[in-house]
Amino acid sequence: MLPTHFQDLLSKLERPQDDTALHWVASQNHSTIERFAQSRRFQQTQEAILTSLNDKSNIPWGDLYHDTVYNFWQDDNHPRGIWRRTDEASYLTTTPQWETVLDIDRLNEDESANWSFGGADLLYPHFTRALVFLSSGGDACEIREFDLLSKTFIADGFFLPESKSEITWLDINTLLLALDAGGDSLTTSGYPRCIRRWQRGTSPRDAPLIYSGKTSDLTVSASHDHTPGFEKNLVHCSQDFYRSCTYLLTEHNKLEAIDIPDTASCGFFDNWLLITLTATWQIEDKIYPAGALLAIDFNTFQQGQRDFSTLFTPDIHTTLLSYSSTRDYLLLNVSRDVVGSVDILKIENGQWSRVQTLTLPDFTMITASGINVMSNRYQLISYGFLQSYSLSYGDLDNKTLNVVKQAPECFDKTNFQVTQHFAQSLDGTRIPYFQIAIKDLALTGLHPTLLYGYGGFEVSLTPEYLGTTGITWLQKGGVYVVANIRGGGEYGPEWHQAALKQYRYRAYEDFASVADDLIRRGVTCPSKLAAQGGSNGGLLIGNMLTDYPSLFGALVCEVPLLDMTNYHRWLAGSSWIAEYGDPDIDEEKKWLQRYSPFDKVSPDESYPSVLFTTGTQDDRVSPAHARKMAALMQQQGHNNVWLYEETEAGHGSAPENSQAAFYEAMINEFLWQMLNER
Repeated sequence: MLPTHFQDLLSKLERPQDDTALHWVASQNHSTIERFAQSRRFQQTQEAILTSLNDKSNIPWGDLYHDTVYNFWQDDNHPRGIWRRTDEASYLTTTPQWETVLDIDRLNEDESANWSFGGADLLYPHFTRALVFLSSGGDACEIREFDLLSKTFIADGFFLPESKSEITWLDINTLLLALDAGGDSLTTSGYPRCIRRWQRGTSPRDAPLIYSGKTSDLTVSASHDHTPGFEKNLVHCSQDFYRSCTYLLTEHNKLEAIDIPDTASCGFFDNWLLITLTATWQIEDKIYPAGALLAIDFNTFQQGQRDFSTLFTPDIHTTLLSYSSTRDYLLLNVSRDVVGSVDILKIENGQWSRVQTLTLPDFTMITASGINVMSNRYQLISYGFLQSYSLSYGDLDNKTLNVVKQAPECFDKTNFQVTQHFAQSLDGTRIPYFQIAIKDLALTGLHPTLLYGYGGFEVSLTPEYLGTTGITWLQKGGVYVVANIRGGGEYGPEWHQAALKQYRYRAYEDFASVADDLIRRGVTCPSKLAAQGGSNGGLLIGNMLTDYPSLFGALVCEVPLLDMTNYHRWLAGSSWIAEYGDPDIDEEKKWLQRYSPFDKVSPDESYPSVLFTTGTQDDRVSPAHARKMAALMQQQGHNNVWLYEETEAGHGSAPENSQAAFYEAMINEFLWQMLNER
């Protein structure tokens, strides 16, 4: 039984802004900073990371509207960033001439505020207005209407205070609104449950109701497809993360259901309805597998016809990650053994055919997306663990594809190589993982190795440029490993569903099998092996801590879920019941307790050193998880437990490059101390 005063502390730690909790956090931060953010090595690492983040030759990723490119940019002169634009011709040069549209640092100074830029929604087709999203750290945003000609906020324009509301333009005077007004306007997950049509000059609370979901639903949203000749309004209701329904909003404000399985999702390409399956669908004598992409004329589908064209069928190696379109083509982003390629499809005389497949060697990932629906131009982004990002523009009419932007290389990749390996999990499943290390790595078992994983929500860990990790880890002699465990989407819906709910343990067995394989192969040993993961990946790391402590010398557990018998009570927690289970159901609570690190940690066990991190402004995964876990372990007498909470961060990274560099350097220092200097 925990002491009464400690139970009282745990209760206060559950409240993000509680004064006692914030005082305790400040004390924890002080200890962590004193230990891991004071050395000369830390300072050098921080400087190297910050230099890379602020490098003015980084690609200015942009969104193209007609011939204007908009970009959001942060560097040492613009800590919170500037939203800027240039014409496409200038963008394609090495030194674009940018025009600042909105300076967030100046806005904060003028308003004595602490805003971060959360993006913008531009009004089609002339793009003279925008809805700008401003966040104070979390997912919630204040929404303001902005004039893109005068570059000023519109004083009497559309406005919503900071909330989780969602809006989309219908026309210059009308929005589709999913309103977060608190109380019964929200689902139990804390998201809007009603869709309204909001007219300029009226109160959003008085806007006519279009659709009302249940409080037990996850969320509702609305969208407008402005493809010329195929315009449509859609209302979408998610019952949970994996079940949903979509409606067509007719000109007469009627809702027509799009009758697909509630486990499927849909999109549109001109007159075609595109259906992505996450479960097998049988219609009469035809069976369509999970992971397939189907197409059918939308009007005939609504009239009851079910004669589908199959555009993609998965196999044991291949899954569909996403798709996009140009005027005449579909671009399928496909993963083959966790490496990306692009299949280009075209419809001619009612028949679909694959006209081209794009691939690159050396585990290089590529993804494609259409630039606009008025042409057959597209952009292709390529990258790999050792390949910095490259942006190319292609045109399917004249079959051209040219590199237009190349990101700088953060480190010399000459002496490193990427290899793919497969570990065998406890039930015999082959688990792929990538290893990035020096060429001809001597298998001495003594290399400091960092193993990264996620394993949830059908998220795929495909190759990403290591960037500053190359500077801080590879060049210092470390080995970096990415594990593609079940629960993710690397091999489609079934790979994800194999580790859902009561089968969650499979993801943890998979990750442990990769750790075992690294040790068996002679890459590393337990005292030199660290693991890192965030959010759902933080839950993964928490289970490595409690169930596989002998495999690791250090663990980094970021913005984690850890108290799995209470997670549904905080913030957006109940939205993940479909992934984990419901603690209010006795049978499900039992399996949740089996992978709830907060419930399993013991004063009688010996654990590897662990650093928990979180953000005070996180309004998705409560900072209570990391706080309570660190406090409990310290109370149990574990002295190798640290916590760092970024006071201005939400669920993502810190809002400024300097804060991100500090955070990454501190984690790096923790790992090097724990693996090399004990």
